[in-house]
Amino acid sequence: MPLTAFFSEQLDRIEDFLGQPAPAVRIVLIDPEMRGILLRMLAGLDEQDDFRHLLISHHAPFLDSAGWFEGLLGSLNGQIEQHAEALAEAGIEPGPEDSGQPPPWRFLRRAEGLAEALPEAAGSLVFLIHPDSIEDREGFARSIAFLADKATSARLKFIVLDERREPCLAALASGHPNADAQTFWCSPPEMERRVNAMLEQSAASPSDRRRALMMAAGFAFSNRDYARAEALQRQQLEAAEASGEPVEQAIGTYGLGNTLLAAGRPEEAAEVFLRACDLCVAHGLNELAPMAYANLGVALHRLGHFDQAFAAMRVGSQFFKAQGNRPGEAFVCDNLAAIYLELDRPEDAARVWRYAQSRYEGITNPALQDVREAGSADIRAKLEQLGQSGHVA
Repeated sequence: MPLTAFFSEQLDRIEDFLGQPAPAVRIVLIDPEMRGILLRMLAGLDEQDDFRHLLISHHAPFLDSAGWFEGLLGSLNGQIEQHAEALAEAGIEPGPEDSGQPPPWRFLRRAEGLAEALPEAAGSLVFLIHPDSIEDREGFARSIAFLADKATSARLKFIVLDERREPCLAALASGHPNADAQTFWCSPPEMERRVNAMLEQSAASPSDRRRALMMAAGFAFSNRDYARAEALQRQQLEAAEASGEPVEQAIGTYGLGNTLLAAGRPEEAAEVFLRACDLCVAHGLNELAPMAYANLGVALHRLGHFDQAFAAMRVGSQFFKAQGNRPGEAFVCDNLAAIYLELDRPEDAARVWRYAQSRYEGITNPALQDVREAGSADIRAKLEQLGQSGHVA
């Protein structure tokens, strides 16, 4: 798969870095939504028998330099204590700490001492640094610069995750002889090129080809090439039905419904969404079900079938509520309010919009703050417009 090849390329670059004497610091520029994927990939790499390096992960928040280096030293000492017996059997003596030095130097000397004591077959001592939060961006940049400036052991390595869009370490990545960077990101045009190239290859397995068809349809939909998206989705659905894969059938059917809806064909879209809902119920696909029911409601609304639209959206809303999915529940309620307004029931519209606003304002996940703010602002604007029209106070 195109994504599989991309991930393999990224891991190969990291392994190449670990095997070279310099630089000491590799900055990985990455988006927040991709961090978990990379961390799982590195954890899987660490578990492989042929991975020679010793990997220590440190994710404590960065508040200040001294405290953070104390925590980093604590992580190192914790690993030394946990594996003391194995280290002794291998004849590795980490040595005592130099307690008279400031925290950055105490950590660095301790880490370099262990790295140099490792047998040749063990590779490098690697610290994976990915703070949960950074309160002092300049202080964090200075701390990583200290590691790049002062690390002398060729067997001590630091992999540091940094924000791709707003990096803390841009200056270090571009201008330091003992630090470099890689970007864990594949642009949509490049990914589309990889997907289309794969569709032209006859060697792809049936499952890989179905996934490539789904991805290519997604790119066509994003480009508003609905005819191509529909053709690719129908190919994917035919193949999924032949293979008996219910999850792929449901996802593909839902995607085809979205394409038909965007293309201005709500009657066909409603039929397809209904099929997606049936597949979700039949196979217990509770994650997809609320989206299928919600968009079935949108299609029925556009056809003027208000009672049926209400019923479908209420089912979708109940699914979202049971899952604790506040953005999904707010989306459905926003559409329900719009139907109430079309039916000249402004008080009901205002009531449902206020509930939708409470759903948005109840979002606490930091990764969804943009959704929270944009959704709340949109609902406030609709309520203000409703009040200005004289319908509600």
